[in-house]
Amino acid sequence: MFVSVLVRRLRPGESYDDFVRAWYPDKGFGFPGRGPMLAVNLEDEREILAVGFVDLPTREAVEDALTRVAEQEAVRHDRISVVVESTTVRGIYELRDEFDFSTDASVARGRPG
Repeated sequence: MFVSVLVRRLRPGESYDDFVRAWYPDKGFGFPGRGPMLAVNLEDEREILAVGFVDLPTREAVEDALTRVAEQEAVRHDRISVVVESTTVRGIYELRDEFDFSTDASVARGRPG
């Protein structure tokens, strides 16, 4: 499992809704995953976090998938650039662990030995 993370800052005068209209793809990506999910910074509404989970088995499979969607993503990113001032974080990360800190019991069960 891999995690795609992007943090973007909207241009002055652009709204979250403007961003979503520009950001929303024309076609599906063609690989399994969850999301993407969008979040707005509580302290700065111009900052938007996008997180998506990519359910592919290897780094090579991720690279192949990204190559397949590169052309359609270039069109989408051109649209996004109109409303986005900057991208401060952009990366794909390999998921190594998932923890549950919701209760004392789940923390105790998951504590590394």
